Amino acid sequence: MREVALLLAIMGMVSAYTTPSPKCSRQAFLQKCTSTIITSAALLQTTGITTPPPSLAFDGSGSSAYSGRTPSSKAELKKSYQYRIIADVKDFKTLGRAIDNGQTEGDAWVGFFIEFQRREPDSVGRTYAALADLIGTKESSGCGTLLAASYAKQGKPADGLPSVKKYNAMTKAFDPIKVAGKKGDVGKAKIAWGKASELLSDYLEAVELPSSLSDPLYDE
Repeated sequence: MREVALLLAIMGMVSAYTTPSPKCSRQAFLQKCTSTIITSAALLQTTGITTPPPSLAFDGSGSSAYSGRTPSSKAELKKSYQYRIIADVKDFKTLGRAIDNGQTEGDAWVGFFIEFQRREPDSVGRTYAALADLIGTKESSGCGTLLAASYAKQGKPADGLPSVKKYNAMTKAFDPIKVAGKKGDVGKAKIAWGKASELLSDYLEAVELPSSLSDPLYDE
């Protein structure tokens, strides 16, 4: 209980994963995406509070995430990653609508880019917001890479898989959107979002999900 109280105190007015109100300034958005995380990490270290163990990533010779599982349980695990990715795509589309409306800050931006861990998983099991859930963090692997690498055969490296190549191509496509948002440049944000959506579509096709972001599966 002491640990939970400390985390809540650190997060202050923030919500489930430090989501600011739509009226927050761009400076507040940046502070909550960066300084809050750094401050909380420092406090966690000094107080000795531990964080949950990171997701187990595919090691190229047999996924530790799939190790010892039956074919049916492996299928269920892959399905859980797909559910999370679908939710991530929905948040990406929400971000796109916000950009189309001329917004370069607000809930849609924070809901996609914030890196702070949620207090508890959401309905599909995500413990992070969309981008961190999809591509991972320094501490944990994202569902995007876990699902991409799941197509490797036992004892075979995953690097050459089309799904992994599409994942790698996609990972850096989101930074230009964030940079444009910080600068308040709607035009560049739209262009960057469009480029990222193309690479995301390629990845979705490679992991056996509908490639079109207009598919009803990705509707709210």
